[in-house]
Amino acid sequence: MNPLKIFSSRPARRAALLYGGAALACAQIPLLNTLGYEFSALLALLGSGIAGMLAIAMVFPVVHNISVPDEQRAAQTLRAFADAVLLNLLLLLIPLSLISANALLVRNCSMTEGFGFFLLLPVPGVIFASALGLFCAAHYAHPRTAFTLLCLALLAYSAALGYFTPAIFSYNFLYGYFPGFTYDEMIPLSGTLVLFRLLTLLVSACLVWMGSILLEECDPAAGVVRKGFTLVAGLVSPRRLPRTAVIVLALAVLYAYRCELGFESSAAFIQRSLGARLVTENCTIYYDSTSFSREEIRRVGAEHEFRLHQVTAAFALPHAPHMESYVYPSAEAKLRLIGAGNTDIAKPWSDQIHVAKESMDASLKHEMVHVAAGPFGLPVICASASTGLVEGLAMAVDGEWGNRTLHEYAAAMQEFGAARDIRSLMTPWGFGAQQSSVSYVLAGSFCRFLIERFGMRKMLRLYGSLNYRSVYGRTLDELVTEWQGFLERVPLDSIDGDGIDAFFRRPTIFMKVCPRVLARRMGEARREFDRTNYAVAESLYTLCFHAGRTTEAFSGRLACALRRGEYAVLTEALDSVIVADDHPARYLPLFLGIGDAYWATGDTGKAEVLFDRLYHADLTEGLTEAAAVRLVALAHPEDAGRMLPLFLSDAGDSVRGAWIDSLLLSDPGDQLLQYLKGKVLLRLGNADAAASVLGNVTFAEDDELEAIRLRMLGKALFRAGRYEESRAAFWTSLNAVDTDVSEEHIDTWLDRCEWMNTHGF
Repeated sequence: MNPLKIFSSRPARRAALLYGGAALACAQIPLLNTLGYEFSALLALLGSGIAGMLAIAMVFPVVHNISVPDEQRAAQTLRAFADAVLLNLLLLLIPLSLISANALLVRNCSMTEGFGFFLLLPVPGVIFASALGLFCAAHYAHPRTAFTLLCLALLAYSAALGYFTPAIFSYNFLYGYFPGFTYDEMIPLSGTLVLFRLLTLLVSACLVWMGSILLEECDPAAGVVRKGFTLVAGLVSPRRLPRTAVIVLALAVLYAYRCELGFESSAAFIQRSLGARLVTENCTIYYDSTSFSREEIRRVGAEHEFRLHQVTAAFALPHAPHMESYVYPSAEAKLRLIGAGNTDIAKPWSDQIHVAKESMDASLKHEMVHVAAGPFGLPVICASASTGLVEGLAMAVDGEWGNRTLHEYAAAMQEFGAARDIRSLMTPWGFGAQQSSVSYVLAGSFCRFLIERFGMRKMLRLYGSLNYRSVYGRTLDELVTEWQGFLERVPLDSIDGDGIDAFFRRPTIFMKVCPRVLARRMGEARREFDRTNYAVAESLYTLCFHAGRTTEAFSGRLACALRRGEYAVLTEALDSVIVADDHPARYLPLFLGIGDAYWATGDTGKAEVLFDRLYHADLTEGLTEAAAVRLVALAHPEDAGRMLPLFLSDAGDSVRGAWIDSLLLSDPGDQLLQYLKGKVLLRLGNADAAASVLGNVTFAEDDELEAIRLRMLGKALFRAGRYEESRAAFWTSLNAVDTDVSEEHIDTWLDRCEWMNTHGF
């Protein structure tokens, strides 16, 4: 082959211009402007189309060249095909070079990993497409049309998998791998992808082999049907039958075990993998029996029915829909089986929800709303065409997000300049382009405003039609103006800029540096931290922080330093990183660990200041409780010294419980120690004992901590099946703290207790 001659052809020049233009365009788009998964996946899809058409342009004229002797036609065609493959691979160097050069302007955290994706996505893709182009040129009179239809069929098969199976990921000969639309940032290079791309090359070789049979044994002018029969006859001829049998058997085995290999994930396969099933009145729950005790799964079934009862009541449905719920033992198991690890999902068209065990309590009702709203959405997808309405309706009905109401958070975002244009959030791109907390809360507040003002019936009409004027008699702009005016009247006495900075001023994935690479490293760091390999974890977190300057990496680094007793790392971080930041309140959750470090070094005054700021920010119940407990300990010098080791320890609950018991021997009446003991007992599953201990504790001087104590007592009593006593504890907690959001949360618990009692749980 003369490379200069081939590159001078018109199809090659067009392909080069397409590749160059695509790479230059990607260089201007965040997430596509580095050599990583997104760029490689897009290039694989584009390159497959270019490669197939280019192969046909180079091969088809040789196939139908009447001047070529029949006995030489196959050999010359295969030489043209080899030239096409080489040309297609050389053309890939154009976008590879341009996007690699862009690393001079945009940081690339791992060129090695990016090159790995490049080798596994576009390279096998263009080889497969070239082979498919050869087969189409040999078999069909209109090879471009046939190639296009076959590619569309491959893409349609992947789309069908996403629609008809629980999985959101797909493997495809053209683009390699698609993780699905999810908030998960980690897309690692995997053995499954390597194996699938080896399969891609095997199928490519089969296509070339079948093309060569057609070239050897068929008249190029023969019809498609005749060529098809000739091909089948050639494959089963005595000299080719053994090879055909081996190939067919290998492909059949690979297809039969495609789920076990990780290429697909059917409902039946997932159900077998989880291994257990619970059928309630309105739900079929698939779960891993090793991750739940009999009592726990009974409680899970009851929670499903209660949450579905709430959703049905909110929608005023005549009867509850039947749902399938897949509860995965961990985010890792869910990632392996359906492709979404840290993101719980619903498939309304299949009446399915998919949640991880650790996130089920927080997301179960939200995902059920998606399924219940399905009949009011568009046909086929059973959802609204507006992502903002899909998620906003679920947030509005669920209503539980943080320690404030949706309206309070939305009003605070508007007050402190963190809000985004709600109109853009109603579009799929606009919703996903913003930080998830901003999009979800604003859309939830807007939808809740519409429901509270105009009723659920109109919201459900809007859900499928998107015709605001027809449903409400107002345009979207007019409704947004009314909503913003409503938010201006929402009291913000308990919210300041600290909470807004902490929750709503974080970069989206499109603004992050090397999000996929850093997500993988962060995952490795978390695993090392969980194994108590704090030195290794700290080095990984530090690497991630220097690369991306993310709050998550910084938090992990400080947590490791705290565990290792490197208190200076934390105290210096307050001045060197946090105070110097434009929005230092983004780091408020870290004040807990930094305060512990100051406490450990003897500066209890500085520790108290940090705990107090975190306490009054009231970001989450967990952080507020942790700060309050420390403030109580510091207020009693006799407690401070013996309490600190408890806060610094990484011991398990059994060890921690024994430790607390030993401290109680010297002071049995210590309320803080008794409270901590009740918490440990509840986490260990001893609900009756936890209720007994927590019932004898009181924090008269701290209303917030007293309310948390009463809510914890209510949960312990609920776990013990003592629902009337649980209702009383929750109701009493409002005497300590009675805010809009606390009333909403307590109302839910009161309803839950009543429902469980009524239905015999």
